[in-house]
Amino acid sequence: MTEFQPEPRPSAEIFADLRSLATSDGAIHGISEIIFRDWVYTIDTQERTVVDDPEHRWSTSRLNKPELMLLLGLAVQSESDRTHTVLGYASIFMSEADRLLRELHDRVMIDVKSALPANLLEVENPLDVVGPMAREAIYYAAESFYLHQFPPFIRQRYRRDGDWLLRSKGISILPMIEIARFISDRINRQMSVVGHLRKSGTALNSGDLTNSLMIPLADIRRKFKGKADAFDRLFAINVTATNLGFTDPFAINEAMICPIVRIGDFLYVPNQYRLFETLYESPFYWMLRDENYMEIAKANRGTFLEATAAQILRSVFGSENVHENVTLYSGTKDKAGEIDILVTYGEFVLVVQAKSKRITMQARAGDKAALRRDFRDAIQAPYGQALTCARLIRMGATCVRSDGTKIEVRRVNRLFPMVVLSDHFPAVTMLARSLLEREKEIAPVIWDLGVLDCAARLFPNPIDMIFYLKSRSDLYDQVMSESEHCFIGFHLTHKLALPDEFHGLAIDRDYAQPVDDFMMPFDVGVEGIRPKGILERIDIPIVTDLLRELRSKGPEIAAVVVDLYDFSSEMLRDMAAHITQLRKEVAAGKALKAFSIPTTAGGLTYVVVDHLSEKSRAAASSIGRKHKYDTKSSHWYVIVDCIQTGNPIDELGCLVWEWQQDHEEQRLADQVSGLFRSSRSVIQVGDASKALADKAKDAST
Repeated sequence: MTEFQPEPRPSAEIFADLRSLATSDGAIHGISEIIFRDWVYTIDTQERTVVDDPEHRWSTSRLNKPELMLLLGLAVQSESDRTHTVLGYASIFMSEADRLLRELHDRVMIDVKSALPANLLEVENPLDVVGPMAREAIYYAAESFYLHQFPPFIRQRYRRDGDWLLRSKGISILPMIEIARFISDRINRQMSVVGHLRKSGTALNSGDLTNSLMIPLADIRRKFKGKADAFDRLFAINVTATNLGFTDPFAINEAMICPIVRIGDFLYVPNQYRLFETLYESPFYWMLRDENYMEIAKANRGTFLEATAAQILRSVFGSENVHENVTLYSGTKDKAGEIDILVTYGEFVLVVQAKSKRITMQARAGDKAALRRDFRDAIQAPYGQALTCARLIRMGATCVRSDGTKIEVRRVNRLFPMVVLSDHFPAVTMLARSLLEREKEIAPVIWDLGVLDCAARLFPNPIDMIFYLKSRSDLYDQVMSESEHCFIGFHLTHKLALPDEFHGLAIDRDYAQPVDDFMMPFDVGVEGIRPKGILERIDIPIVTDLLRELRSKGPEIAAVVVDLYDFSSEMLRDMAAHITQLRKEVAAGKALKAFSIPTTAGGLTYVVVDHLSEKSRAAASSIGRKHKYDTKSSHWYVIVDCIQTGNPIDELGCLVWEWQQDHEEQRLADQVSGLFRSSRSVIQVGDASKALADKAKDAST
């Protein structure tokens, strides 16, 4: 029997009850209990992994950052110090907080439904649907940065603003980071002691938990002198009679801006993540208020974002393949376009536009006009620019570096327009699917620096990164999730593919587990163990060696590796069996045996020969050219395997050029058909994609 659930009350009533709860006796200690329940995780420093129960990590009962900071923002409105001088009843506080925040979420969802048009099928403007949904999606969105990512990004983001910070705020960015780390390290040690005591059975009350989240301001002053007071002024608020303008869940909450609570001579630090996130975000807003420095600050942010994104991309693709500040010329001396970062890797091209634009409070609250403006400025405009430049490249535009030298870019290419944001844009994966105006055949990549850095560490090989981008692009309209980490985790575990019998896929948050297990240990100074993706775990005789060899061949052959990775495991096993059979036949006296397989981008011809010679090389190339022409493909690859050497690959040919009707090519194709006995059969292999269902085989003597 289902328990009856009353309809949630109006949000104003729920918020009033939350305020009464958060300003009640012992509320701060109740918040401390919630922090230990929902925000503490354990890292095994020997195994270098997270040991907490995954179900608890992704439980919807855990309070997220906005919910936790909502409680704190209401608690500091209290006129009385009894929120922290009296213990109260922490268990009652937690259960009431859970109940009220769940009711608030239910109320938000009902408001979303009531704001939606009656007939969703007749909606012309996507904002009419997405606008009401955005408030809920943004407020409850997963984070995209990990804690340890903030300090290096903060240092680089504001390293050019030292003079202004010292002059205006009395402290530069490095001391801010050092003080935040000092506080964080102290709090972590204290919390670890409390955790060990609890596990040992020592009786502790909620006041002990609160004490572990506090540090004497005198200790910070002793180490950092006057900088401690400057830091305190910037990031701490009083425990009583403050933040009175916070009258709605979606209004400005000063506890989010100043996430440390000043309690007498102590600092209470409830959320270290928010502390470092504030260091990353707030200085820019301080600078925007200075009309004389505003433009300099904007320029510095743009420089930081482009340089940092380029540095991360170089860690994957190599310096020689990553180019900053590229200008496009299309047949004239006038500029046709500009690209912040251009990545070229064989046939693959990443057109990256960097954007330092955050989502505003109005958009977070669901204001459609603000959401439209923020989405346009942060995502639509740079994506449109990336798409325009991608088209120009495909049409043969000349790409020129800032020093005037030209970049060689293949006319036959596969393009990925990418937008890199400096700040987290909550729920961007959902919003972009609905709001982004794009070309159907070119799916966007919209990441912030946190996701880009994470992806670069999990896919450090160019082939792996490109294959993830390709898989993500292929299924952009069929697969949904709230976070890019979920897509990455699913790809690592299962390979991001959709069986033919499915029309869509929704990926839950728990699929991000391999990503979290790798990244979270870095938060406590322990190097995580990078998980092997499903492609790295492939163990198929012959094919495994073949793929390993192909991966080492560099950009020129990247496309064929990516295409082979696109095959199902059943198809790869079938391919291995066929190679084995051809080797046996050649060893038994055949001079040459071959088979050809169409791929999503073109095709592959695999030729087994008894010895390498000019004749065998020419025959292999001719067979490849025949299939390239017959299938009207722009990409075709030829692998020559000599049974005398024992190598996975003895010769490798890349036949890459735009297909066009050609009488000479047709004559040569007909000649090859006459020289070699050829048969063609259609084979359905496992769950291979439809594009790979046809398998052509050439048997020749």
